Amino acid sequence: MIRRALLPAVLLLVPGVLDAASRPSFDDLVANLKSPNAKTRQEAAAELGKSRRREAVTPLAALVRDPEFKVRLVVVKALRELRDPSGVPALVTLLGDGDPEIRVETTSALVEIYAEVERTGPVGRFLKLFSDETDPTKVETYVQVEPSVFDGLAKGLRDENASVREASALALGILGGSSKRKEIVAAFQDPVPDVRAAAAIALGKVGAQEDGRALISLLADESMEVKNRALTALGVLRVPEAGPPLRELYEQNRRKEWGLKVLETLSRIADPRQADLFLQLVQDPDPERKRLAVEGLGRISDSSRLPAFKKDYQRERNEDVRLAYAFAITLMGDRAFLDSLVLSLTSRTGDRSRGYILETGRPILPDLYPYLSDSDAGVRAAVCDIVGALGDPDAIPRLQPLVSDPNANVADRANRAIERLRRARASR
Repeated sequence: MIRRALLPAVLLLVPGVLDAASRPSFDDLVANLKSPNAKTRQEAAAELGKSRRREAVTPLAALVRDPEFKVRLVVVKALRELRDPSGVPALVTLLGDGDPEIRVETTSALVEIYAEVERTGPVGRFLKLFSDETDPTKVETYVQVEPSVFDGLAKGLRDENASVREASALALGILGGSSKRKEIVAAFQDPVPDVRAAAAIALGKVGAQEDGRALISLLADESMEVKNRALTALGVLRVPEAGPPLRELYEQNRRKEWGLKVLETLSRIADPRQADLFLQLVQDPDPERKRLAVEGLGRISDSSRLPAFKKDYQRERNEDVRLAYAFAITLMGDRAFLDSLVLSLTSRTGDRSRGYILETGRPILPDLYPYLSDSDAGVRAAVCDIVGALGDPDAIPRLQPLVSDPNANVADRANRAIERLRRARASR
C-alpha cells in the first residue's frame, strides 16, 4: 500500500512522463482529424506533420477541402514537414484552393519538398532568394517532378492574385518546368512588374536559346528590376540576337552602373559582332570593364588571339583580370592555363574560379582529374565538388579512391559527389 501511494510522487519527479502519458497517440491524432471541432482538426494536423511518419500523408490529404481555412493551411505545412512524395497529389489539389495565401504556401511547399530545403522567413522572400537564375535549376537533374505540379503552377501564372502568379513563375524556374516555357513567356505581358521579373528569372533557368529572344522586349520595360532580370536571363541563355540592342544600351549607359550590367550580359552571350567593343575595353583602365571584355573575347573563342592573350596574362597585375585571362585562354584551347583556375579555388576568387571551370563543361573533365591527387586538400575537395556538379557518371571511378582520403573533408566531398553522380545515372 505504501509503495502504491508513493508512485504518483515518483512520476512527478520524472520529467516528461506525465506529459507523454497525456499526449494523444498517432492513432488518436488521425481520429482527431475527423473531429467536428475545427481547432481539434487543426492541432491534430500540426502534430501529424511533426511526427514525420509517412502514414500521416493519407489522412492529412483527406482534409484538402476542409471548410476551415486554418485547417487547410496547417495541412499544407504538415505535408511540407513530412517531406514525402506521396503528399504531392494533395498539394497539387491545394494549388487550386480558394484562398490565395494557401495557394502561395502550397507553391513554396512543393519547392521545399523537391529541392530538399528548409524555408526560413516569408514565402516570397524565400522563393526570390532561392531563384538564382545563373543556375539552370535548383533541383538536381535526377529529381523527377510530377507533370501535374507543372500543370498546376502554369495555371497559377494566370491566377487573379499577383503574389500567386509571381510564386508560380519562380517555382517553375526552380523546379525545372521547361515544358511550360510558352506559358512563362506569356507572363512577360503581366501588368505587375514583380510577375514579369519572376517570369524572366524562370525563363533564364528553363528556357532554350530560341525562347530567350522574347526577353529582348523586356529591355525596354518600365521597371528596372524587370530589365535587370531580363539582362541576366539573356546572358544565361546566350541569345545572340540580343547583341545589337545590348550594344546600343551599353553605349547609352557606358559610364553608368547599369551600363556595367549591360556589358556583363554582352560578355556572356558570345556575339562575335561585339569583338571590336571588347578589344577596345581590354585597354580600359577600369578593371571590371577590362575583366568583362577579356571574358567576352574568351567566349567568342577566336584562337588567333591566343599569343596576345598569353602575353597580356603575363603582364597583368590585377588578380581578377589575370583570372579572366586564364579562363579565356582555357576556352580558346590552351588547357595549361586551367592550372591557374584550379589553384584559385581555395582563394578569395574561389567562387569565380569555380564558375569559370563549370562553364567549360564536361570536356574539361580529363584535364581536371589529375587535380584529384593534388597535394592541397582544399584543391582536392573543391575539384570533387566540381566533378560532381558536371554530372558525368563515368567520373565515379576517378572519385572512388578519394573516399579513403586521409583528409576527412575530402573524403566527405568525394562521397557526396559519387552519390550525386549515381543518382544522375539512375535517372537516365
